[in-house]
Amino acid sequence: MKFNNLGKSGLKVSELCLGTMVLGSSTNENDSISLIHRALSDGINFIDTANGYNNGLSERIVGKAVNDRRNDVIITTKVNASMGSGPNDGGLSRHHILNEVENSLQRLQTNHIDLYMLHRPDPSTPLEESITALNDLVHQGKVRYIGMSNHKSWEICSAIWLAELKNLTKVSAVQDLYNIVNRDIEVELLPFCKEYGVGVMAYSPLARGVMTGKYLPGKPIPTDSRAGRGDSRILESEMREHSLMVASNLSAISKSVGKPTSQLALNWVLANQAISSAIIGPRNLAQYEDNIAALGWNIPKSNLLEIDELVPPGEHTGIGFNDPMNPVKGRFTD
Repeated sequence: MKFNNLGKSGLKVSELCLGTMVLGSSTNENDSISLIHRALSDGINFIDTANGYNNGLSERIVGKAVNDRRNDVIITTKVNASMGSGPNDGGLSRHHILNEVENSLQRLQTNHIDLYMLHRPDPSTPLEESITALNDLVHQGKVRYIGMSNHKSWEICSAIWLAELKNLTKVSAVQDLYNIVNRDIEVELLPFCKEYGVGVMAYSPLARGVMTGKYLPGKPIPTDSRAGRGDSRILESEMREHSLMVASNLSAISKSVGKPTSQLALNWVLANQAISSAIIGPRNLAQYEDNIAALGWNIPKSNLLEIDELVPPGEHTGIGFNDPMNPVKGRFTD
């Protein structure tokens, strides 16, 4: 297992991060704990969760699984999700952040969170309020590093300059979508993070399963799949006809490399030196073993160029791609 510094911090994280969004839902608790233990035994020291994943159950499972080896694990969790019906039960206000960090610490059975991230922007709360709250948590010893997920480059830049101006804790890492059919962050976010020394955690490296090749153009969706189970995230954002065509065309490249399409796609993400860690989200042991087999080899340069022909650098498949959870907000009208 290769370890990378998280940005310019001294924190070393495994090149694969175990994502836990499905733990407690499509993966039961016992199988979830077994997956976590297997990942730790293979050298993965980085686990990603969030307070909103299955209404806190994912955090509970992670806490239970790592309780006896806490110092060996780097835990990332995130805040923003609504955890109740009240007007202050979600978002990035100081009130919600300070309440939710206590709840996350309790669910995780720990006295500190290694990396605490703003899960996505909250337009109703000034960024300074959120960053100041995180800074206070660092000084209290409840959080060690802070980060931002699903934020634009200018928002991350604002947080960095705010930290400089106010002598606050700086952002150490960001999370964003990155895979062969979604290369948008190559335009600005990745160069920005490399310049400013911010670590990058790439989520959905397999485009929520599209890059496994299980979804074929013009063919029925497999019933035992994320899309087949009616998962809104993949149906809303990734089931684009052009993406399915790219995944199908990747099979020829994967055959020449001698690896499955899924492993080729994950290895491709890790080949970008701007990526500190790629977040995998296996639902079972077979998927995990396929993920781990993407390590320890390199894609030939000629094949990398072939992939660039399928989806050029900085672009995404299809026309007008817009993730409903992270919408484009550049047009302002009455």
